[in-house]
Amino acid sequence: MNKCDEIRADDAIPGEPMIPTDKVEEILDWCTSVVGSCEVVSGDMRFHGRSAVCRLQTSSGHCYVKIYQQKPSWEIEVHGYEQWAPAFGNHAPRLLAAHEETLVLLVSELPGTIMEKVQLPTRRERVVWHAAGRALAGLHDFTVGAYFGPCGRDGAPVGTPMSDAREYVSAELERWTESGIRAGYLNDEELTIIRTAQDLVPAFAGERPVPCHRDYCTANWLITGDGIWSGVIDFECSYWDVRVADFSRYPDWEWRTRPDLLEAFFEGYGRPLTAEEEQQRLVAHTQYALGAIVWGCGYSFHGFAEEGRQALRHLADLLG
Repeated sequence: MNKCDEIRADDAIPGEPMIPTDKVEEILDWCTSVVGSCEVVSGDMRFHGRSAVCRLQTSSGHCYVKIYQQKPSWEIEVHGYEQWAPAFGNHAPRLLAAHEETLVLLVSELPGTIMEKVQLPTRRERVVWHAAGRALAGLHDFTVGAYFGPCGRDGAPVGTPMSDAREYVSAELERWTESGIRAGYLNDEELTIIRTAQDLVPAFAGERPVPCHRDYCTANWLITGDGIWSGVIDFECSYWDVRVADFSRYPDWEWRTRPDLLEAFFEGYGRPLTAEEEQQRLVAHTQYALGAIVWGCGYSFHGFAEEGRQALRHLADLLG
């Protein structure tokens, strides 16, 4: 978990344009210069407040303009679209243009509906998860990095880069733990579970940084009307990470409740996890559950915090 991993789904607000009023004319003029005459047909102010997304109608179809509050988030997503989205081929939006002064970007529209909003038969769900796993393997095998963490549009690290996976994972886990302790959100039982997971951090020895989407889940997967996986959206959280970071962020905690979906996912991914990666995944799940508690309590998403507590209790048995 980090600032990009705070909760699971966005809250769509159909018909409510969310472009800041003081920038409307400037942003729409720029969009027009890129895609021709266009108008806003719907808007989505993200719950986290870092960005807003508007769907645009153009003479040739639809595209999306995304507006950011801070430049680092804009740079991370532009880098993700320019450098890593091509690993998905036609299954990721294309970056049409990016405007640094106003911190906006334009991306193409993929066909389909967000999977999280659709009820599919169980068999079709497994087919979709299989396809999503296969696509993710292409991203993870796309290239290898030199450090862990976010980068700017030019690829330069944001903040202090770490090249040792154990140091990187341990630092993130400790940061969330300290935040939870300071705020009084964690009980003794939960701290014991977290410390047990920390003992598994040596399993990350030698792990190399790979491109990770870091919000790879049904909230960002699209499916067509006949239930076919059509792609992944939203690269705002993408950066160099350990690959198991992409195996821990399922909106409905499917790793606990739907092992059949995870089985299909890894069949698509092309291989089962190694023994070391299984240990890594337990650490990643612990970190995500911990983040759910800390962030959920801090921002009054109490249901999400309770889901994190339930996940930790489940992990207690897995961690032995």
